[in-house]
Amino acid sequence: MKRPIGLAFAAIGIVAVAASSQWLFHWLKPIGGLTAEADLSAHNTYRGIARVVPDNIQRSDVNVEAASWRSQISTMRAAEKPDGLRATIAGLLFSSTALAAENSAEEPSKWTCPMHPHYIADHAGTCPICGMDLVKLETGADKQGAPAGERRASIVIPPETLQTMGVRVAKAEVSSFGRVIRSYGLVAENERLQTEMSARTEAWIEDLIIRAVGDEVEKGDLLFTMYAPEFIVSQRDYLNALKGGSRARMNSVKTRLRAFGMQDQVIEELERTREVMEFVPFYADRDGTIAMIDLRPGSYVERGTMLTRIQDYSQVWLMVSVPEKDLTFIEPGTSARITFPNIPGREIFAKVEYVYPTVDSQTRTGQVRLVFDNVDGQLRPGAYADVAFDVEPQERLAVPSEAILQSGGARYVIASLGDGRFEPRVVTTGITSGRWTEISGEIAADDDIVVSGQFLIDSESALRESFRKLERLQLPLALLKLDDTQFAMIDHMVDAALYLHEALVDGYDAEADFLDPAIAVKSNLWPKFQHTKLAFVLEDAVRALEDGKVAETESELQAALAALVASLEPWMLEGAPGHYAEKKLAIYEDKKSGSKWLQLSGSPLNPYSDDDAQMLPWPAPKAGPADDDVARDTEPADAVPNPMIGHNH
Repeated sequence: MKRPIGLAFAAIGIVAVAASSQWLFHWLKPIGGLTAEADLSAHNTYRGIARVVPDNIQRSDVNVEAASWRSQISTMRAAEKPDGLRATIAGLLFSSTALAAENSAEEPSKWTCPMHPHYIADHAGTCPICGMDLVKLETGADKQGAPAGERRASIVIPPETLQTMGVRVAKAEVSSFGRVIRSYGLVAENERLQTEMSARTEAWIEDLIIRAVGDEVEKGDLLFTMYAPEFIVSQRDYLNALKGGSRARMNSVKTRLRAFGMQDQVIEELERTREVMEFVPFYADRDGTIAMIDLRPGSYVERGTMLTRIQDYSQVWLMVSVPEKDLTFIEPGTSARITFPNIPGREIFAKVEYVYPTVDSQTRTGQVRLVFDNVDGQLRPGAYADVAFDVEPQERLAVPSEAILQSGGARYVIASLGDGRFEPRVVTTGITSGRWTEISGEIAADDDIVVSGQFLIDSESALRESFRKLERLQLPLALLKLDDTQFAMIDHMVDAALYLHEALVDGYDAEADFLDPAIAVKSNLWPKFQHTKLAFVLEDAVRALEDGKVAETESELQAALAALVASLEPWMLEGAPGHYAEKKLAIYEDKKSGSKWLQLSGSPLNPYSDDDAQMLPWPAPKAGPADDDVARDTEPADAVPNPMIGHNH
């Protein structure tokens, strides 16, 4: 089984690059029997490891470079002095397998009061508030083994309670829809269903049948009669041509009558009656409504005067103003959903008929035209409409929009697991079209989700999740369960404290980039431990490391080291004191200032001043699961220990 090398492996490479040959030769020269060439060879070996460390500091397997490095250490140990450096190199090993506080025992059952759910007990009994019998607190997350803190707790609800809550379940479906472009439009007359009548000669209006705008007419209805001298003369010429039988003359006079505005049905009536009409009638050529009229009985009209306009409102246009940036997504045939504020509940689906080729220079909008029927006449020109264009349609996993809940910036849905079990699932939402919203995440097609009553379920789930978080915050650091990789990550921060101490004592500049791996530890551990006491350690340590990155003076770097050790102290003294004591690591305190630092046990090397210092004692070891894990995870006797950066003068 491959074993992690540990964070000291990364720290050695980091310090090797940071201090260059100055630090390594200072560390290696006390080794007896090594020549200058051997010194340089060892130095190059560490620099080679440093180049690969950034890719390996979060891995749990041993790579080829690590094996080469361990071989070099074995060679060095064979030639080293027996008076202290051997103990320095081999005595402090921060292997990620040194401690894994795993507790294999099942978590005990919890009991709560139905009337006072904030009361939680470790065993069955009665509620001290109301005296009711306690009920067992069950969570779906416990049954499924999901890590606490990674998802919200699932719950079990009896069938009779589900009926009372009005829970309604639907399935997540794959639907075809696209992004939505919203805009507004105005209803307008369909210009294709419009007829205008103008005077083509000087005349007088005699009989006026239509009198006002809004009069309804049908095709063939008489509108008015007109007297014009040109009509009288042309009618007589046409009758004479009919008598003479000259086809050419008849066509010529007939064209003249049409040019004066006489309709074909009136000309046919003239041919049939062979009598001159003193007052020429004008008929409606379509069904519709009088949209304009400026006539009175006896009115005189000149050539070119607009007489009336008939508009058919059975079909209307919608002129939509679309922002210039969205015009490229809209083309003829694009679907649109139209609603009208003045007609609640009225919804129309139509397609784009035409996209105008120009853009208004002031409003920076283009015009898009839609056509739809208006049989009932409720859509009046000038009315306002809200328009939503559905563009770029494609297959998407979607759920009803009302099924999505929001909490603390996150979005999730309540999944129905069957048998009255429900579990919140985190999702990422995409575009929304109509009543459907695109999602991705912990939901798959055909999964059952709650679309009604989910607020009550979510409240119950959030309440139980809060109880678990409170319990985790109360859990001692020593009882936290960390795997090998997670434990190794925390040791990155311990290595960083040793590195800062070394830089201050030996007088070289600490490289800011070499603190980045330790800073990244928080983001890796945060999802699981954000609701535990370890979160405070991570936050304070990262804050100190960031101060160390920007430190420009010795006093600023000293302050960063003091803050870093102060943040790690609870973990080292409460979380794994036996581990660090076994590796001969010690916490020293400056007697005057009270600032602390980390180094190997022995003569204190005060990085703050020349004042006296004292070593803080490690707590007495306690037998328990964590100690068993440490003993079980330590390296075999024939394995070569991982060296850790230390001090030796």
